[in-house]
Amino acid sequence: MQIQMIGHASIFVETENCQILMDPVLWDSHCEGIEDICPKRKVYHDQIPGFDILIISHRHLDHFDIQSLASLPKNVDVLIPQDKLMETCLRDLGYSQIYKLKDWSEVKIGSTRLIATRSENRVPEYGMLFTDPSGVFWNQVDSDVSLETIRKVKSRYPQIDFLLAGWQPMLETQHQDNQPCSFPYAAYDQELKKISLIKPHSIAPGANGFKFIKGTSWLNKVVFPVTREQFCRDVAIVCPDVGENVFPFNPGDVVTLKNGDVSYMKQKSSFVQMVEDDRYDLRFSPTNTGDCLIDDNSDNYDLEEMKQTIRSEICCNFPKFIKDKQDSLFLEYCHWNLIYQLEIVFPDETQQYYFDFSEKNIECHTGYNPLAHVFTSIAASNFYGMSKGIKGWDSAHMGGYYRNFQKLYLPTPYGIIKPIEVNQENSSQVKDPLDLRFPYEEIFEKVRQYEVQKWKSSEVNPEIIRETQTKMLRIGNTLVRFLEENKDKKVEENKDLQIASVR
Repeated sequence: MQIQMIGHASIFVETENCQILMDPVLWDSHCEGIEDICPKRKVYHDQIPGFDILIISHRHLDHFDIQSLASLPKNVDVLIPQDKLMETCLRDLGYSQIYKLKDWSEVKIGSTRLIATRSENRVPEYGMLFTDPSGVFWNQVDSDVSLETIRKVKSRYPQIDFLLAGWQPMLETQHQDNQPCSFPYAAYDQELKKISLIKPHSIAPGANGFKFIKGTSWLNKVVFPVTREQFCRDVAIVCPDVGENVFPFNPGDVVTLKNGDVSYMKQKSSFVQMVEDDRYDLRFSPTNTGDCLIDDNSDNYDLEEMKQTIRSEICCNFPKFIKDKQDSLFLEYCHWNLIYQLEIVFPDETQQYYFDFSEKNIECHTGYNPLAHVFTSIAASNFYGMSKGIKGWDSAHMGGYYRNFQKLYLPTPYGIIKPIEVNQENSSQVKDPLDLRFPYEEIFEKVRQYEVQKWKSSEVNPEIIRETQTKMLRIGNTLVRFLEENKDKKVEENKDLQIASVR
């Protein structure tokens, strides 16, 4: 078995029976334009090897990249989680051979086994076990691996020859939500303890090879508390038997399994090359950030169009939405007479609005209210993009273009009380009205459909060729896969028969 690192979570796996592309992000600017692959790499798109299996672990934008998916051949078997939106987008792009996997679903292709390992983070998502006679490779991707999952994997495969491990306890939105940004000792401790239980023969840090760019670049000092060097040192101490088999696994590097032995070859990929080690940009320094919210308007929206659209939304549509939902979504706001402060940051000015829920007829007021309880700041271009369905919460929240904090208390003769209970993450349960106006799932779907229409009609989308096509027949929990040379020619019995079973 051979594993080539393309970058971040994108890998190319060649087993004894098939070639597999997983979580392809093939252009460096992705995730609605806020992220780049790090270390910096070059992908030679015309040299990407042929493959017959495409695996996508989950819908997050650093794994489910519409532009990359539009650029790939469509006559392959696609394995995805139980996610209707992913399936819809893929079919719109031209994929037809799509199969949904559940926890512990197993696919058999000759002597190759692919097993979807459970994640406690129910996105839905999965990790993936790859096995063939040469060895066992576990790609954990972003999955939250429980002790029970480790037990189940180890009971079947006591020796994990190569582990592409979860390792980075990211602080993705803590700063934006006014939460602590100190080093996450408990979360990192859990990652290392899980690895110590798995006891892999070899290991590399997986699915965390990106950085923030442009107006979001200040987040590089906040989001990534553990350096790769730190992890490689720590895991060698936690798992002393691993010895020298701790690999950095840069883009372009290759790991090969053969009869239980593991070899690591730097820059031996046939189609990916690391061009710069720019990981210095990821140094953790949360007390030294230039974090003022600035709208860099990276998509160059027309400024006057933005102002007119946003003013209409805030002054007309938003009050009507609040009135319609006053006794449902905004029940707590009205009960506690909360005041909501909304700040819109344009490239050339900042506009302030507030909504007082103690009023009988709740209206939009301009200016700053010093008695406000819930505060939101958002870049105008992100607000505009959401209102048009062309940009979502991922770039706004994760990119630092959205900030929220709350001062929820009531004064009494006996001191102050908190009217709203707080959850385990120490963030108030009262929702930002902007979240209610633009629900995450609804906006996510709109933006993905916008991207599908954009890229499927572009030059990156090749003509769909179906000279060779596989089919799978589902019989109970079994998928029978066979190969058609062409539609007019019958397949010789048993010649190309392969069995795929889903357990």
